[in-house]
Amino acid sequence: MSDILSYSQIVPLGAFAVAIAYSVCHAWIKTSQHEAELQQRSMEHQEKMKAMELEIARNQAVAADRKNS
Repeated sequence: MSDILSYSQIVPLGAFAVAIAYSVCHAWIKTSQHEAELQQRSMEHQEKMKAMELEIARNQAVAADRKNS
């Protein structure tokens, strides 16, 4: 049994496991940040579109008011 799990095999396997864990965590954090940025951009875009819609409605109301005057 001690031949299977000798010290010379455990250290590289442990380092490999740590490297994999670090890579997975790093990728997950990066993905989470990217999703948050996309959500923020989407919210900003929605706010701009609402503002543009309100501006168009206001301009149409002003044009209709001028037409009726």
